[in-house]
Amino acid sequence: MIKRSFGLALIALAGCGTTAGVQEFQTYASAFSSVVEASDSVLNEMAAEEKTKRIRIIDGGSISDTLERKDIPLFAPSADPPFVASVRFAVHSVAEMNGILLAYTEGRALDGLKQDVAGLQAAGLGFSATEVSEPAAKAINAEILILGEALSFASDIGSREAFRAELVKASEQINTVLDVVLNQSTTAYRTLTSSEFRALRGSTPEQAAQLRQEIATEREMLAEWLYLIELSQVALNKAVSAASGAPDQNTRLVEAALLTGDLRARAERIKRLAAEN
Repeated sequence: MIKRSFGLALIALAGCGTTAGVQEFQTYASAFSSVVEASDSVLNEMAAEEKTKRIRIIDGGSISDTLERKDIPLFAPSADPPFVASVRFAVHSVAEMNGILLAYTEGRALDGLKQDVAGLQAAGLGFSATEVSEPAAKAINAEILILGEALSFASDIGSREAFRAELVKASEQINTVLDVVLNQSTTAYRTLTSSEFRALRGSTPEQAAQLRQEIATEREMLAEWLYLIELSQVALNKAVSAASGAPDQNTRLVEAALLTGDLRARAERIKRLAAEN
């Protein structure tokens, strides 16, 4: 099972003096940074669409004379609506976890890392406590909560090696969180394209053709971003394999360069697609 083997592999690389799998884990972390880099282009558009759809329901064809507390993020320009907030926080939580794991593999100071872990835990617990009714957001929030709870032991561990060995056990949640995001692809697609599909109803043939092209572009942008996440999981699994039994060093270097270059190129393509819209 990938998750379990990942945890065991990273326990191996976290031991004193070993570097097995470290380079591959660094490649994975770099790959995931491309996911983060491209996230704003996708999620900002999705947030605008989610807000528009939800506000239309609240106002009911006119304008509402109430402002419920749960709806504040919908009307605040700087805030994300529930689904996008969950996805964005999941991505940044994984990136933060990657940074913590990298720091341990590189032997950085324990005290500072404890603060990082405590911050990630507090943020996860606080975010997951936010009440949402949407099944998709709830599913993502639940995994973020587990990610935080998995690190609850952090402040009680005194030995660096013991702390590192325990910390890597929580890394199995990385794949789980990413899988939950990927499994919400239809929700993400419908959220991103809701305005265009609504406009299709009653449109002229010429308008319909233009709207379908806009939908296709947005679908391509979203799919490219989700594929970036899948590719980062491939890199993660390569780290597992390398930590278990390292391949030829030259092969590792070539694969790392190709993967990192490919993902960065895809991140730039996502930005271009967003600009076209």
